[in-house]
Amino acid sequence: MGILDDLRDEVSQKQVALQDEERLNEQRKHNYQVLILPKMQQLFSYFKELIEYLNVIESPEEITHYSHRYPQLNDLYQQKFRLSSDKHGGHVNYDKLTEIYLRYIYLGREKTYFMYEVENKLDANKEKDFLYDHKIPFDIERNSNSHKESKIVFRITKKIPVVFRFSVDYKKSQIILQMQNHENFERRKQIIDPDKIDEPYLDKLARYILKKDDDFFHIGIDDASKEMIRIKIDIEKQKRADELKAVTLFKQQHERQEKEKTKLSYKLKTFFGKKS
Repeated sequence: MGILDDLRDEVSQKQVALQDEERLNEQRKHNYQVLILPKMQQLFSYFKELIEYLNVIESPEEITHYSHRYPQLNDLYQQKFRLSSDKHGGHVNYDKLTEIYLRYIYLGREKTYFMYEVENKLDANKEKDFLYDHKIPFDIERNSNSHKESKIVFRITKKIPVVFRFSVDYKKSQIILQMQNHENFERRKQIIDPDKIDEPYLDKLARYILKKDDDFFHIGIDDASKEMIRIKIDIEKQKRADELKAVTLFKQQHERQEKEKTKLSYKLKTFFGKKS
């Protein structure tokens, strides 16, 4: 094959790949509009109403034994619930929801801070990294005397920001829930099938947020549900295999057609060359 044939094949393969990508993007847009966006709107509406009620009632939930790392954080309560559709709390575009942020803080009820000592600079740096990472306000001072080595004292404010972030995964047609600082400074993640978002799910999540139910991440999956998940995965695998097979057959057919065109062109050139 000549250089033109090589380039022709390369262009053909690229065109097929572009067509496949366009079809995939159209499917993703459809999934977002039909499957994901209504659930994101349902999430936003539910938490908007929940926060309005909480702000009227003003009976903050007590948080006890929040952290093993800092047992001094016993007397905390929830306050200042906020809801937004982006990091900065700007205007909500209800028809194009891709992110939802539910934020609130844990505050100290009586004392607003506590003191925490570390032995050396290395431990102090680790402590600072941890506090910065979890956005906990703090100050540092030194406590030294003639009998022992200087210690570094942290003055840590009892103000812990909590974030629940819902975001859209276009490629997998899923909703991702990420949590920070809700329990013991943990980061947790849950992948949500949009079909699973209904009133019982939202009620379970709200109870978890308000510290009325700790079973949100411990919901068992029965054998029937596991079998349905397995079947769904097998169907998806077979679908992808069939799509790959169809693309391969299309490419092979296209290559055969191009070869036939090349042969015919060569025969015509040879025939007319002999005639001349």
